[in-house]
Amino acid sequence: MKTILFALIASGLLLQGCANASKKQEKEKVTVQKSEEKTSNTLSGTYTSDENPFYKSLVFKGKSTVVIKTIFGIDFPTSYERDENFIRIKTDKSDLLLEIKDAKTLVGEGFAKGTFVKK
Repeated sequence: MKTILFALIASGLLLQGCANASKKQEKEKVTVQKSEEKTSNTLSGTYTSDENPFYKSLVFKGKSTVVIKTIFGIDFPTSYERDENFIRIKTDKSDLLLEIKDAKTLVGEGFAKGTFVKK
């Protein structure tokens, strides 16, 4: 009887230790993911598109500035906001919406329709 009781207590302690180790690994994983999200929240560099009839490229600078280069050779700076995997670029008429597919690809909708690839 004592042997069975001892075996049950030992296995319970072993299972609890494994569960705590698993929880600790999950917490570390979440911390790393949040850290990566904070650093990747800002876009930078030049994204170009051969598909869009209006905008040749988007140049992201600083934390919220983007310079839009048009097909007419006119560049105009404006601001943008990031909402998870979407970017909303402010313009005087309406906002442009782009989805972040990966670190090097943005896909636009509406007037920004087309794929913009990082150079």
